Amino acid sequence: MTVPRRTTLLLLPPLAVVLAACGDDQLSRCFESNASRYPFSLPGDTAAVFNWPAARQPVRVYAEPRLALPANVDTALGLWVNALRCGELSAQRVADSGQADIIVRNPDNLPPLAEGSITLAADSLNACRGRTDGELGPGDTLTGPLRSYIVPNTTDSTAMAACFRFVTAHEIGHALGLLQHSPWPDDLMYTQPRRRLLTLNDRYTVQTLYHRAATIAPPPR
Repeated sequence: MTVPRRTTLLLLPPLAVVLAACGDDQLSRCFESNASRYPFSLPGDTAAVFNWPAARQPVRVYAEPRLALPANVDTALGLWVNALRCGELSAQRVADSGQADIIVRNPDNLPPLAEGSITLAADSLNACRGRTDGELGPGDTLTGPLRSYIVPNTTDSTAMAACFRFVTAHEIGHALGLLQHSPWPDDLMYTQPRRRLLTLNDRYTVQTLYHRAATIAPPPR
């Protein structure tokens, strides 16, 4: 992926810790032990980090009412929200896409990349494919909702249904700020996910992300 050159960068300390709901004496309980973290910054720019700040929560997610997508989105949101041990993330599904921070659709084919947008992540399996897009504007601020797509890649309805479940969870992970893939095949955020449950590594990585100062701002409401 080619990341457009940006002229303005919010210079926040990349290792700053946001304690959020955890006090100093409780901080250790907010993280998994014996786990490894994979990268979550924007590919090509290790200083570019995104998460949804407390002021913009609950994160509002629209799921196109097609097939099992709403149920899959609910399950995916539950996985990621429950991975945060100290209440750092909340999300809700909304019925109006015009009010959403994240829009998840289930088209028959991946749409063309919109002008001015970048693909934050793309992945594929034999049964289905997923992609999450966003547009990064001046001041490293997203200019609109993140958009995730999960599309069929087979006529085998059983395989496709299973694939939709874990690829939806994978793409929601990207939309919540995990902008890279895990290098480990067992993780949900591996390039070609094969499971819908989070591993210790997935949980530890999102926990670390939500205790990191972001340099990419969410879109204005």
